[in-house]
Amino acid sequence: MKTKLLFLFFFVISISAFSQEYIFGKVSSEFGNDLQEVTILNVRSDEKAFTDKHGNYMIAAKSFDELRFVKSGYDRNSVKVSSQNYSQPLNISLLKTPYLIPEVELAFHATGNLRKDIKNLELPKRVVALNSDMRSYMKSPLTDVFPKLSTPSAFAAPNYSAGQVNILGIASALSGLLGKAKNPAPTTASYAETQDFYRWIKNTLDLSFYTARGFDEEDIDRFLIYADASYSLAKKYRKTLDVSAISSDMKMAYIQYIKTHKIGS
Repeated sequence: MKTKLLFLFFFVISISAFSQEYIFGKVSSEFGNDLQEVTILNVRSDEKAFTDKHGNYMIAAKSFDELRFVKSGYDRNSVKVSSQNYSQPLNISLLKTPYLIPEVELAFHATGNLRKDIKNLELPKRVVALNSDMRSYMKSPLTDVFPKLSTPSAFAAPNYSAGQVNILGIASALSGLLGKAKNPAPTTASYAETQDFYRWIKNTLDLSFYTARGFDEEDIDRFLIYADASYSLAKKYRKTLDVSAISSDMKMAYIQYIKTHKIGS
């Protein structure tokens, strides 16, 4: 009997020693897109795991282990494992690394000799003369008489409202005021409203036009930011959600985008 109890005791100890506890969850970008091929490193055990195409991952870890999430083009994120992470997913969001603006080198190099350096900063004489002539021309009064488009009084229709209240004019003014009240001027979208609007576009609009040209999710995110900055998409359409108008503005932005970024159509 004692032998069986000892065997059972050592068996339980061996199971608990070799058992593994796993952490699972999903990694996404700040825009809510699933990130694949993110490296997850357990600093203590040096064990690695990678996210699948849907951003899902699973890695063995103990309480208080440090997990690091690393992907090229995104800021690294580190998390300490707690007991709660074994009962619910540990979802991580990675922020896009800011782009570095290349340094602009000036062609002019100062020599230290003021006489020589001042000459390099002066405009050419032809440019100075042209600017002076243009300023004089813009300030001078018009000399040409331009024709006016008007109907001679002999052929004009009789004015029935002369000396009376212009009912049509008043009605038109009231209609304009009501139209402004119903359609107030668009306001600048907040950061949260802009992100919600981007997600609505990706979930609602047909983006096959862009994916057929090699755009992946990251490319579409960059293009949406560019199109919004160029055509104020979130400001104009986040409340009306006019699919036709949004698609039209995005196509116009795409033409400029491929020229600016030198992308083949």
